[in-house]
Amino acid sequence: MKDVLTSSVGRLNGIVTLWLARVATVALALIAVITLFDVVARKVFNSGFTFTVEMTEMAMALIVFLGVGLVTHQRGHIVVDVVTLRLSERARVWLGLVTNILSLGFVLLMVWRLWLQAGFIAAKGDTTPILNFPLWPIAYLIAAGSIFLVTGLALHVLDSVDRATNREKSAPEAAERPFQD
Repeated sequence: MKDVLTSSVGRLNGIVTLWLARVATVALALIAVITLFDVVARKVFNSGFTFTVEMTEMAMALIVFLGVGLVTHQRGHIVVDVVTLRLSERARVWLGLVTNILSLGFVLLMVWRLWLQAGFIAAKGDTTPILNFPLWPIAYLIAAGSIFLVTGLALHVLDSVDRATNREKSAPEAAERPFQD
């Protein structure tokens, strides 16, 4: 039952994070288009757009925080295993459990603070300096996207507990995707 629930939640997490990453891809394309037109405007009309930096900053925040869930889900983060390769298989499994728990705790704290900051920005009514675009939608999107970093890490913790309690299971490889069929 636990494996069915974990795999179902994992599949759902994969679907949602994939769609969020697609939104991040649109934000990246927006940066490219705005930058292209800004450069052309500077060269042809000797005057670029005043809002290019603002739009790029907001889009970059979305790219990072909407894309990090998929990277976490797919175990796509950079892994440096120079030291851990020298450990026994069981030690790597237990070290993975400890680091996943610590990461989850840190990220939970970060996401909590992101939600508080988004609320603060909304209450204060902050806007961008040039376009006067309200910052609260971006702040809440960042906080919402970060939730899927939490769900990915929670799935990693569950997977690590399973590996630690079952001797026949080994430590996951960096690019292993344990939550997909």
